[in-house]
Amino acid sequence: MAGRRNLKSRTWPPHRRRLPTTALVVGLVLLLLGYLWRQGQLPWLTPTARALTIHCLDVGQGDSFLIRTPQGKAVLIDAGPPDAGDDVVRALRRYDVRQLDLLVATHPHADHIGGMRAVLEAVPVLRFLDSGQPYPTRTYTRLLEAIKEKGITFHIAEAGQKFELESGITLDVLSPQQPLIRGSAGSDENANSIVLRLTAGRFSMLLTGDSEAETERRLIEAGANLSARVLKVAHHGSRFSTTRDFLERVRPEAAIISCGKENEYGHPAQATLNRLRSYVKEVHRTDLEGEITIVVEGENYRIETEHAPTGDLWAGRSPRAPDIGRESVERPSARGRTAGR
Repeated sequence: MAGRRNLKSRTWPPHRRRLPTTALVVGLVLLLLGYLWRQGQLPWLTPTARALTIHCLDVGQGDSFLIRTPQGKAVLIDAGPPDAGDDVVRALRRYDVRQLDLLVATHPHADHIGGMRAVLEAVPVLRFLDSGQPYPTRTYTRLLEAIKEKGITFHIAEAGQKFELESGITLDVLSPQQPLIRGSAGSDENANSIVLRLTAGRFSMLLTGDSEAETERRLIEAGANLSARVLKVAHHGSRFSTTRDFLERVRPEAAIISCGKENEYGHPAQATLNRLRSYVKEVHRTDLEGEITIVVEGENYRIETEHAPTGDLWAGRSPRAPDIGRESVERPSARGRTAGR
């Protein structure tokens, strides 16, 4: 009997020593799965959307919004700067987007269309919506050439157009309006950005591209329906848009700002945040919270962020560039627009 007890006492310690190894392996597997999911390599871990979701992707100093409907339709509005193309593609894989029903270029600046060629190579695109502005830069010209080569249906945006994503979910084009704005105080390309109003039941969201004060003034004068529960703040929170008159018409409950960490343009501007504070209950920013997701379920919606804010959401930035917040953009070459019409 004594020998048996001694045998049992000798076999127990090795079994106990194996437990930390097992826990370590499990932990490493979970870390690997988490990394692969973030890289978009495990789309089966993300269920098909049962609610309308709008993802404000974190693309640095740029814009990219992914809309997914309950029935699996997908719309991508802008695709960030060129170095964000792979990040946008990974996001499409992460959310199991196998086809884009609509791809929108709000205007031809590289911080909005730079990542689109990577998107075109990654997933089929059925329709492309363009602001219709001549802007013969290399980035924009190559994008239009790729669209033409792939036979994608090409639309030029005009106020009054409506895209029905599925029953009860629509995208209305509010801008650009004809004639296009010329001689803007800022940038004509920004001022003629595509402005969209997304509606689903009682939910509405205004997606404004890089529109400026002139754009907002035109929309108000035209009597456009600007009311929206969520506002995508124009031009990364620049002080040259989001006027008080515009906010008075929109009356948003929440505001989303897409901008880069430590960007040199001073986005978002403190003046813009101060104006927003008089209207919205909450503001969210990609530079401080990463990817932002709006989930619409029935008459309600909620806003989720990738992580807790890393700074004061209501504190603006100061520009390092001498032109007080005006962006430097890729300039058109002498060549005209050669494709995409």
